[in-house]
Amino acid sequence: MYCKRILILQQTNTRFAERGKELCGLVKFVNNGRDVTDVTVFVTNADVAMLGEWWLLCAFNREPFAVQLTTLNNCVFSIPQRNLDKISCLLVKKEDRCFEAARAYLEVNACDALYRQMDDLTKPRADEQDPTAYEQFVASTQNFYPQSDVRELKLQANNRYRSVSEYSDAFERFYASGGHSDYYDSVKREIGKVFVQFPPYYPLIRKYRDSFFVRIDFPKSDEYFVLGVLQKDGVIRYICYGLPAERDGITDKDFVYVDNSPTAFWMLFQDADSGQISAINGLV
Repeated sequence: MYCKRILILQQTNTRFAERGKELCGLVKFVNNGRDVTDVTVFVTNADVAMLGEWWLLCAFNREPFAVQLTTLNNCVFSIPQRNLDKISCLLVKKEDRCFEAARAYLEVNACDALYRQMDDLTKPRADEQDPTAYEQFVASTQNFYPQSDVRELKLQANNRYRSVSEYSDAFERFYASGGHSDYYDSVKREIGKVFVQFPPYYPLIRKYRDSFFVRIDFPKSDEYFVLGVLQKDGVIRYICYGLPAERDGITDKDFVYVDNSPTAFWMLFQDADSGQISAINGLV
Protein backbone atom coordinates (compact mmCIF):
# COMPACT_ATOMS: atom_id res chain seq x y z
CA MET A 1 0.00 0.00 0.00
CA TYR A 2 1.29 3.45 -0.94
CA CYS A 3 2.24 5.61 2.01
CA LYS A 4 4.32 8.79 2.26
CA ARG A 5 5.57 10.70 5.28
CA ILE A 6 7.63 13.90 5.36
CA LEU A 7 9.44 15.03 8.50
CA ILE A 8 10.91 18.52 8.83
CA LEU A 9 14.31 18.58 10.56
CA GLN A 10 14.75 21.44 13.00
CA GLN A 11 18.14 22.59 14.25
CA THR A 12 19.06 21.67 17.81
CA ASN A 13 22.77 22.61 17.75
CA THR A 14 23.95 25.84 16.12
CA ARG A 15 27.54 24.55 15.87
CA PHE A 16 26.82 22.61 12.69
CA ALA A 17 25.14 25.41 10.72
CA GLU A 18 26.77 27.95 8.44
CA ARG A 19 27.57 31.16 10.29
CA GLY A 20 24.51 33.36 10.67
CA LYS A 21 22.14 30.71 9.25
CA GLU A 22 19.88 28.01 10.64
CA LEU A 23 20.31 24.40 9.63
CA CYS A 24 17.09 22.79 8.45
CA GLY A 25 15.94 20.01 6.16
CA LEU A 26 13.46 17.29 5.43
CA VAL A 27 13.34 13.50 5.38
CA LYS A 28 10.84 11.84 3.05
CA PHE A 29 9.78 8.21 3.49
CA VAL A 30 7.79 6.43 0.78
CA ASN A 31 6.30 2.93 0.68
CA ASN A 32 5.46 2.16 -2.94
CA GLY A 33 3.96 -1.29 -2.54
CA ARG A 34 7.37 -2.92 -2.88
CA ASP A 35 9.32 -4.57 -0.08
CA VAL A 36 11.44 -1.47 0.58
CA THR A 37 10.99 2.01 1.98
CA ASP A 38 12.51 4.74 -0.18
CA VAL A 39 14.16 7.54 1.80
CA THR A 40 15.22 11.01 0.61
CA VAL A 41 17.24 13.36 2.84
CA PHE A 42 17.82 17.04 2.06
CA VAL A 43 19.59 19.42 4.44
CA THR A 44 20.41 23.07 3.86
CA ASN A 45 22.68 25.59 5.61
CA ALA A 46 24.86 22.85 7.13
CA ASP A 47 28.55 23.66 7.55
CA VAL A 48 29.77 20.84 5.31
CA ALA A 49 33.37 22.07 5.39
CA MET A 50 33.78 20.73 8.92
CA LEU A 51 35.40 17.32 9.01
CA GLY A 52 33.40 14.31 10.06
CA GLU A 53 30.52 12.08 8.95
CA TRP A 54 26.83 12.88 8.66
CA TRP A 55 24.37 10.22 9.82
CA LEU A 56 20.60 9.86 9.85
CA LEU A 57 19.22 7.92 12.82
CA CYS A 58 15.59 6.82 12.70
CA ALA A 59 13.20 5.02 15.01
CA PHE A 60 10.22 3.27 13.44
CA ASN A 61 7.80 2.64 16.30
CA ARG A 62 10.93 2.81 18.50
CA GLU A 63 12.88 0.30 16.35
CA PRO A 64 16.22 2.07 15.62
CA PHE A 65 17.95 2.30 12.26
CA ALA A 66 21.10 4.23 11.24
CA VAL A 67 22.63 5.14 7.88
CA GLN A 68 25.66 7.25 6.95
CA LEU A 69 24.71 9.97 4.45
CA THR A 70 26.83 10.28 1.31
CA THR A 71 25.53 13.80 0.62
CA LEU A 72 23.19 16.32 2.25
CA ASN A 73 21.81 17.37 -1.14
CA ASN A 74 19.03 14.88 -1.90
CA CYS A 75 20.63 11.71 -0.54
CA VAL A 76 18.41 8.88 -1.80
CA PHE A 77 18.52 5.28 -0.58
CA SER A 78 16.23 2.37 0.25
CA ILE A 79 15.85 0.27 3.37
CA PRO A 80 13.78 -2.83 4.17
CA GLN A 81 10.15 -1.73 4.35
CA ARG A 82 9.09 -0.07 7.60
CA ASN A 83 5.75 0.97 9.09
CA LEU A 84 5.53 4.76 8.67
CA ASP A 85 2.94 5.56 11.34
CA LYS A 86 5.40 6.46 14.10
CA ILE A 87 8.80 7.85 13.03
CA SER A 88 11.50 9.81 14.84
CA CYS A 89 14.72 11.14 13.25
CA LEU A 90 18.03 12.60 14.37
CA LEU A 91 20.55 14.25 12.07
CA VAL A 92 23.92 13.43 13.63
CA LYS A 93 27.45 14.69 13.00
CA LYS A 94 30.09 12.11 13.92
CA GLU A 95 33.55 13.50 14.74
CA ASP A 96 35.57 11.98 17.57
CA ARG A 97 32.11 11.28 19.01
CA CYS A 98 28.54 11.90 17.90
CA PHE A 99 26.64 15.19 18.17
CA GLU A 100 22.99 15.83 17.48
CA ALA A 101 22.48 18.57 14.85
CA ALA A 102 18.71 18.43 14.22
CA ARG A 103 15.65 16.31 15.01
CA ALA A 104 12.10 15.58 13.87
CA TYR A 105 9.36 13.18 14.87
CA LEU A 106 5.85 12.06 13.94
CA GLU A 107 3.34 11.20 16.69
CA VAL A 108 5.61 9.33 19.12
CA ASN A 109 8.82 11.16 20.06
CA ALA A 110 11.68 8.65 20.32
CA CYS A 111 14.41 11.24 19.61
CA ASP A 112 15.76 11.14 23.16
CA ALA A 113 16.15 7.36 22.93
CA LEU A 114 18.02 7.76 19.63
CA TYR A 115 20.21 10.42 21.26
CA ARG A 116 21.26 7.98 23.98
CA GLN A 117 22.17 5.38 21.32
CA MET A 118 24.03 7.67 18.89
CA ASP A 119 27.52 6.31 19.44
CA ASP A 120 26.41 2.68 19.39
CA LEU A 121 24.24 3.04 16.27
CA THR A 122 27.05 4.64 14.27
CA LYS A 123 29.71 2.08 15.18
CA PRO A 124 30.88 -0.27 12.38
CA ARG A 125 29.40 -3.69 12.86
CA ALA A 126 31.90 -6.42 13.67
CA ASP A 127 30.87 -8.48 10.63
CA GLU A 128 31.18 -5.61 8.14
CA GLN A 129 34.19 -3.77 6.79
CA ASP A 130 32.04 -0.95 5.41
CA PRO A 131 28.64 -0.90 7.14
CA THR A 132 25.92 -1.82 4.62
CA ALA A 133 27.41 0.39 1.90
CA TYR A 134 27.06 -2.27 -0.80
CA GLU A 135 23.60 -3.24 0.39
CA GLN A 136 22.50 0.40 0.33
CA PHE A 137 23.76 0.74 -3.23
CA VAL A 138 21.91 -2.37 -4.39
CA ALA A 139 18.72 -1.32 -2.63
CA SER A 140 18.82 2.18 -4.11
CA THR A 141 18.94 0.78 -7.65
CA GLN A 142 15.94 -1.53 -7.33
CA ASN A 143 13.44 0.88 -8.85
CA PHE A 144 15.83 3.32 -10.51
CA TYR A 145 16.88 1.98 -13.89
CA PRO A 146 13.35 1.28 -15.21
CA GLN A 147 12.72 5.04 -14.96
CA SER A 148 16.06 6.21 -16.36
CA ASP A 149 18.20 5.96 -19.43
CA VAL A 150 21.90 6.49 -20.08
CA ARG A 151 21.37 10.12 -21.05
CA GLU A 152 19.72 10.85 -17.73
CA LEU A 153 22.51 9.11 -15.83
CA LYS A 154 25.10 11.20 -17.68
CA LEU A 155 23.14 14.37 -16.97
CA GLN A 156 23.03 13.61 -13.27
CA ALA A 157 26.77 12.90 -13.26
CA ASN A 158 27.56 16.13 -15.09
CA ASN A 159 25.30 18.25 -12.88
CA ARG A 160 27.71 17.90 -9.98
CA TYR A 161 30.25 19.96 -11.93
CA ARG A 162 27.93 22.91 -11.46
CA SER A 163 29.29 23.15 -7.90
CA VAL A 164 32.82 23.60 -9.31
CA SER A 165 31.57 26.37 -11.60
CA GLU A 166 29.80 28.07 -8.69
CA TYR A 167 33.00 27.97 -6.63
CA SER A 168 34.95 29.45 -9.55
CA ASP A 169 32.42 32.28 -9.79
CA ALA A 170 32.70 32.98 -6.05
CA PHE A 171 36.51 32.96 -6.39
CA GLU A 172 36.33 35.59 -9.14
CA ARG A 173 33.79 37.74 -7.26
CA PHE A 174 36.12 37.96 -4.26
CA TYR A 175 39.00 39.36 -6.30
CA ALA A 176 36.77 41.53 -8.50
CA SER A 177 35.42 43.21 -5.35
CA GLY A 178 38.94 43.99 -4.16
CA GLY A 179 38.60 41.68 -1.17
CA HIS A 180 41.62 41.50 1.11
CA SER A 181 40.32 39.41 4.03
CA ASP A 182 37.80 36.74 4.99
CA TYR A 183 38.29 34.87 1.72
CA TYR A 184 37.18 31.50 3.06
CA ASP A 185 34.06 32.95 4.65
CA SER A 186 33.10 34.46 1.29
CA VAL A 187 33.34 31.11 -0.57
CA LYS A 188 32.54 28.64 2.21
CA ARG A 189 29.08 27.81 0.90
CA GLU A 190 30.33 27.10 -2.64
CA ILE A 191 33.40 25.10 -1.61
CA GLY A 192 31.22 23.09 0.77
CA LYS A 193 29.02 22.03 -2.14
CA VAL A 194 32.10 20.77 -3.98
CA PHE A 195 33.13 18.73 -0.94
CA VAL A 196 29.81 16.87 -0.81
CA GLN A 197 29.62 16.29 -4.59
CA PHE A 198 33.04 14.68 -5.16
CA PRO A 199 34.77 11.70 -3.53
CA PRO A 200 37.29 12.18 -0.71
CA TYR A 201 40.95 11.83 -1.70
CA TYR A 202 42.39 9.82 1.18
CA PRO A 203 46.11 9.78 0.30
CA LEU A 204 46.33 13.53 1.02
CA ILE A 205 43.87 13.39 3.93
CA ARG A 206 46.27 10.91 5.55
CA LYS A 207 49.31 13.05 4.72
CA TYR A 208 48.10 16.31 6.28
CA ARG A 209 46.79 16.42 9.82
CA ASP A 210 43.30 17.99 10.12
CA SER A 211 42.74 18.14 6.37
CA PHE A 212 40.06 17.23 3.86
CA PHE A 213 40.58 16.73 0.10
CA VAL A 214 38.36 15.66 -2.79
CA ARG A 215 39.29 14.41 -6.25
CA ILE A 216 37.66 16.20 -9.19
CA ASP A 217 37.90 14.43 -12.54
CA PHE A 218 37.62 16.47 -15.72
CA PRO A 219 34.47 15.20 -17.47
CA LYS A 220 35.98 15.15 -20.97
CA SER A 221 39.43 13.72 -20.26
CA ASP A 222 41.34 11.36 -17.97
CA GLU A 223 42.89 14.28 -16.07
CA TYR A 224 41.94 15.31 -12.55
CA PHE A 225 42.89 17.70 -9.78
CA VAL A 226 42.41 17.81 -6.02
CA LEU A 227 40.84 20.49 -3.87
CA GLY A 228 41.24 20.58 -0.12
CA VAL A 229 41.44 22.55 3.10
CA LEU A 230 43.95 22.48 5.96
CA GLN A 231 42.77 23.28 9.46
CA LYS A 232 44.53 24.28 12.67
CA ASP A 233 42.91 24.71 16.09
CA GLY A 234 39.48 24.32 14.52
CA VAL A 235 40.04 27.10 11.96
CA ILE A 236 40.54 26.65 8.19
CA ARG A 237 43.97 28.10 7.39
CA TYR A 238 44.62 27.10 3.76
CA ILE A 239 42.70 26.12 0.65
CA CYS A 240 44.77 23.75 -1.50
CA TYR A 241 44.74 23.07 -5.25
CA GLY A 242 46.81 20.17 -6.55
CA LEU A 243 47.73 18.82 -9.99
CA PRO A 244 49.26 15.35 -10.29
CA ALA A 245 52.68 15.82 -11.86
CA GLU A 246 56.20 14.60 -12.26
CA ARG A 247 59.05 16.29 -10.38
CA ASP A 248 60.05 18.50 -13.31
CA GLY A 249 56.55 19.33 -14.53
CA ILE A 250 56.03 22.95 -13.35
CA THR A 251 58.45 25.84 -13.00
CA ASP A 252 56.04 28.42 -11.54
CA LYS A 253 57.48 29.51 -8.18
CA ASP A 254 54.05 29.59 -6.53
CA PHE A 255 53.64 25.82 -6.88
CA VAL A 256 55.03 23.51 -4.20
CA TYR A 257 56.04 19.96 -5.05
CA VAL A 258 54.30 17.56 -2.66
CA ASP A 259 55.79 14.07 -2.70
CA ASN A 260 53.16 11.52 -1.79
CA SER A 261 52.11 7.96 -2.57
CA PRO A 262 50.65 6.84 -4.92
CA THR A 263 50.72 10.25 -6.67
CA ALA A 264 52.85 13.37 -6.24
CA PHE A 265 51.30 16.80 -6.74
CA TRP A 266 52.18 20.33 -7.65
CA MET A 267 50.22 22.25 -5.02
CA LEU A 268 49.08 25.82 -4.50
CA PHE A 269 48.36 26.88 -0.90
CA GLN A 270 45.92 29.80 -0.64
CA ASP A 271 45.65 31.72 2.62
CA ALA A 272 42.07 31.28 3.88
CA ASP A 273 41.94 34.82 5.27
CA SER A 274 43.62 36.98 2.63
CA GLY A 275 42.99 34.76 -0.39
CA GLN A 276 46.64 35.17 -1.46
CA ILE A 277 48.95 32.35 -2.44
CA SER A 278 51.04 31.62 0.64
CA ALA A 279 53.80 29.45 2.01
CA ILE A 280 52.56 26.69 4.27
CA ASN A 281 53.84 26.87 7.82
CA GLY A 282 53.42 24.55 10.77
CA LEU A 283 50.49 22.44 9.59
CA VAL A 284 52.11 19.31 8.15
